[in-house]
Amino acid sequence: MRNYCNVLCINSWQVKRYIDIYSASSVIGFSSEDLLNISNIYAQAEGNSTCSSDNKSLHEDESYNSSLPTLKRKIDTYFNFLLSVAELARSKWTEFNLEMMGIGFGIMLISLSIHFYAIRTAKNAAGIPLPLCADSQISVKLMFAVFIVVIHACSLLSNSYILEEGKVANFLLATTAMFKLHYSIKREKMLMEAIFFLLLITILRFAIEIGLSKQAATSLFMSTHASWMVDIDPDNPMWIYMAEIIPILALILLAYLLYITVTSSSCCGIWNDTLSSITRLQGIGRNCIPKIIYAVGLGQLLLLAFSHLFHKDRALDSKKHFVSKTVAMLSTCSSTIIILSGKQGSLITLASIAGGYCIMRLGNIEQDINDKVAGILTFDPLSVTQWSLLATCLFFSTGHWCAFDGLRYGAAFIGFDEFILVRQALLLTIDTFGFSHIIPVFGLPFLVADQQLLGQTDQDRRLIIMQLYLMYLMYGLTIVATVVATIICVTIQRRHLMVWGLFAPKFVFDVVGLILADILICLAWLYFVGRGKDGGSGSMPDRHD
Repeated sequence: MRNYCNVLCINSWQVKRYIDIYSASSVIGFSSEDLLNISNIYAQAEGNSTCSSDNKSLHEDESYNSSLPTLKRKIDTYFNFLLSVAELARSKWTEFNLEMMGIGFGIMLISLSIHFYAIRTAKNAAGIPLPLCADSQISVKLMFAVFIVVIHACSLLSNSYILEEGKVANFLLATTAMFKLHYSIKREKMLMEAIFFLLLITILRFAIEIGLSKQAATSLFMSTHASWMVDIDPDNPMWIYMAEIIPILALILLAYLLYITVTSSSCCGIWNDTLSSITRLQGIGRNCIPKIIYAVGLGQLLLLAFSHLFHKDRALDSKKHFVSKTVAMLSTCSSTIIILSGKQGSLITLASIAGGYCIMRLGNIEQDINDKVAGILTFDPLSVTQWSLLATCLFFSTGHWCAFDGLRYGAAFIGFDEFILVRQALLLTIDTFGFSHIIPVFGLPFLVADQQLLGQTDQDRRLIIMQLYLMYLMYGLTIVATVVATIICVTIQRRHLMVWGLFAPKFVFDVVGLILADILICLAWLYFVGRGKDGGSGSMPDRHD
C-alpha cells in the first residue's frame, strides 16, 4: 500500500509539472483560477510528505504513513488530483458538440427508416405483385443478408476490426459464398460457379493482406506477391518478368471480353476501351498515353450523355440493349480507373468481373429451378449484400485503407507533372473509390441482366425496373447501415487514444463514400431507366404517379 501511494505521488508530481510547463509555454494554456484550483488540490494531496522512488527507504521509515486509514486518505487525495486534472484537460482540449452529433445520428436513423419503408412498399408501388418473401427460401436469404450486414456494421465498433476491415469483409463474403455453395449442392445447379467464387475470394484474401502491408500501393504488386507468399527473392528474374507480363495478359483478356460483349450486344462506340491495353508500351511518352485514355473516357461519357438527353431512350426494351448500356458505362469508367490503379488495375478489374459474374449466376439459382411462371420474378437480397462486400474487398485489395496515408497520392499525377487542385483531386477520388463505388454502382444492373423475363412484355419490363429499384435501395441500405455503425463507434470512442488516427479517418471515408454512392446511384438510375416512351423523366413506372 505504501509503494502504491508512492507511485501515485510520483505520477501526480509528473502531471503537475507538465501542467505548469504547458501553461507557461502555451499561448492558450489554462486560466489562473484553474491553475490555482489544481495547485490547491495538489498541495492537499502532497501535505507534508515527499515522494520517494526508493522502496527500501519507505520500509525503513516506519513513521511514513504507518496507519492504513492515513494511506487510504492519501491515495484518495492523489486520485482526486489526477481526476481533476483529467476533467480540466478534457474540458479545455477536447470539446464535442453532443447536440449536433445527436442531430446527425437522428438524420441517419431517419435515412435508415426511409430505406426500410421504401423497400417494404416498393413491390406495391407499380401495382404489380413482386414476391420478395414469397417462400421460406427467400425469407431465409433475406434474414441471412440482414444478419451479414448487421455483423459487418457491429464489427466497426472495435478499432482492431476497423484495422482489419478488409479481412472481415472477405470472411463475411466467404460465408455467403458457402451459403450459396450449399444451395448449389442441394439443387445440383451452378456448382462450378460456387467453387470458383470461393477460389476468387481466397485470392482476394491474399491481395488484401498485401494491400495492408502497403505493398500494392508501391506499384510492386506482382513482384512482391511471390516473395510474400513463398519467401522467394523478389529480385528473382522470373518474378520480375511475371510482374510485367501478367498485367499485360490481363489487359488483353479484358479487351477480348469487351470485344465479345460488344459484338454480341451490337453496341457501337465502346471498343475504345481497348486502347487501355497499350498503356504498357514504352517510349511513347510518360504523359501522352494517360492523357489519351482520359480523353477517350471523357469522350465516351459525353457521347452517352448526348445519346441519353437528345434521343428517345429505349430503356430496357431488350436484354441486349440493357447489357450494352451497362457495358458502355462500365467501359467508359474502367479505362481511367485501370490506368490510375497501376499494374494491379487490370487484375482487380478481372476479379471484379469474375466476382460479379458469379454473384449474378448464383443469384438466379431459384429461378433456374422454379417453374418460370409468367409474371413471377425472383429477388435475392443476398446477392446485393455480396455485391457490397465484394466492393469492400476490392477497395482494400487495391492497397487502400481508411486512413489519409492510405490514399495513393501518386495516382493524382499520372499523366501530369504540374499540380492543379481540382484536376488532381478528381483523379485521386477516381483512384480511391473507383473499384469500391463507381464500378459496383454502375455494374449492379448486371444482377438482373440474366433474368428470364427481361424484355418479353411491358409488364416484364416494369418488373425488371422494380427489381433494379429494389436492388439500388438495398445497396444504399447497406452503405447507410455501415455509416450509422461508424457514427455510433466514433461517438462511443470519441475519447479513445486512436480517435484521430483511426476512428475519425474511418468516419470521413464512410461519409464521403456515402455521399458519392448516393450521387452515383441517382445518376445510374437516370441512366438505366431513362425517359419513358412518353418522353417523361426516368421515374418509377407507377400507375399512381
